[in-house]
Order: sequence, then C-alpha cells, then structure tokens
Amino acid sequence: MGENDISIEKANELKNQEKFEESLKILEELYKNFPNSEKIKKELIVTLFSYGGYLNDEYILEYEKAKNIFKKTIEIDPNNYRAHYNLGIAYFNLGEMKKAKNAYKMAIKIKPDYKHCHYNIGLIYETMGDFKHALNQYEKALKIDPNFTYALHARNQIRKLIDELKNTSEN
Repeated sequence: MGENDISIEKANELKNQEKFEESLKILEELYKNFPNSEKIKKELIVTLFSYGGYLNDEYILEYEKAKNIFKKTIEIDPNNYRAHYNLGIAYFNLGEMKKAKNAYKMAIKIKPDYKHCHYNIGLIYETMGDFKHALNQYEKALKIDPNFTYALHARNQIRKLIDELKNTSEN
C-alpha cells in the first residue's frame, strides 16, 4: 500500500466520522500534487458530495457553504450533472431562484433525461406563482418517468389549483 493509498484511507475514515474539512484538506493536497490521478480525483469528488449533501440537509442549514462546495466540485469536474443539480438545491434553499434554475438547466444540458431537474424547476415556477410553467416542467419530468411520484403529485396539485383559480375568476 503506497503513501497515497494510506492518505486516501485516512481521508475516508475522517469522512465517515463527518470530519469533512479534515478529510478534504488531505484530499485537496493529494489532488494538488497528483492532478492526473483519477483515483484521487474520484475520492475528492465523493467527499465533496458527501460534505455538500450534509451541509444542504434541512437540519444543518449551511446552504452558503454547500453552494461553495458544489461550485468547487464543478471546477474539478465541469460535466458533473449531479454537482450542478445540488448547486441548484443550495441556491433554491438560499432563495436565489434564478441561479437555482440556471444550475438545473446546466444539469439538464449535460444529462437531458434528469427528471429531478425538471421537477425542481417546476417547484421554482410554482413558488413564483407561475403555475402554467410549473405544470409544463412537471409534464417534462413525467415524460422521462411516467411513475415519478413527486412529479405526479405536483402535477395533480397544480391542475387542481389552476381549475380552482379558473372557477373563482368565472364566478
């Protein structure tokens, strides 16, 4: 087992103990010294994702930090659609809807069949009161996966709301 493997193992132990910053310090140093190592790059991205997810959690509420972690992930791996998606979640949680939508659209550009992005864009439109565009996004998610429970529920709620608004305006 080489010195890098021992360092990666130590970083993984720290990650598993939720000592993410200590783990990242080790991995970022390794990546700086060995930028062509796919193994180190992969470990760094996995740890960044773990930390970003931890920060984005509804109990931790460290959305600004999460945003920076996912931006760092994108710097390392620009075509990582999941990093763009998670960046969108961080922006959404920070109330930065335009940036969230752009992050989701970037993820869709990389992976056009990423149903969760269409669903989340629908949530943005719904939050803004733009039910027509929200419905359109939920429909796009359902074209990708007709059994996508969240999109099915959201679509049905929006249809019901649109009908209620129509009935109210007619009366």
